[in-house]
Amino acid sequence: MKCPVLHDFIEKEHKGLTYQKGEIYPKTGFEADPKRVAFLQTNKNKYKMVFLGPEIKEEEPKKPKKKPPKTSDK
Repeated sequence: MKCPVLHDFIEKEHKGLTYQKGEIYPKTGFEADPKRVAFLQTNKNKYKMVFLGPEIKEEEPKKPKKKPPKTSDK
């Protein structure tokens, strides 16, 4: 689960790491707890600010299209 950071904050659950606006949450080496993400996506905190945007959907890599076999019309 990855989300864009909307406002700078210090993540107490990630060893006090600072997340800055424009970065992706969570940083490499850390996992996102769904309950924590949901909390950070609301303004129900002492700062009355939303810190994370909606989850970034990770698209599966597109598979190359197979070309039909060539047929010779001789």
